[in-house]
Amino acid sequence: MITPRMAIYAYLSADPDIQNLVGTRIYHQTVPQNPIFPLIVLNTISSTDERDLQGRAWSETRIQITAMADTLRKAETIIFTVRAKLEGYKGMMAGVLEVLDIETITYNPTYQDDVGLTHYHLDVLVKHK
Repeated sequence: MITPRMAIYAYLSADPDIQNLVGTRIYHQTVPQNPIFPLIVLNTISSTDERDLQGRAWSETRIQITAMADTLRKAETIIFTVRAKLEGYKGMMAGVLEVLDIETITYNPTYQDDVGLTHYHLDVLVKHK
């Protein structure tokens, strides 16, 4: 089974604009030890099934995408590029997930004093079959 997080990972990993910003540094849930910045981390926040009279009609999965960089400008550039790639997406994502729509829920930066990095979080809602 391919999850929305896995489909977004494959989709972003294959995009040349994203590759120019973070290379292959896109991770699931956690960052490896001694990472190179900037990078992206993907986390699934929640999933729900929407039903009709026939049963499950579609699912909605909330994904948090976090850009980590040494400056706010870099983190913003990454997260707004990701948002532009995902917002309003419809169709087969990465050839494996039928996406009905992707919409932005929230986006906000936080400065992490302890590590001297900006984390820019983007939450998207993926409606999918």
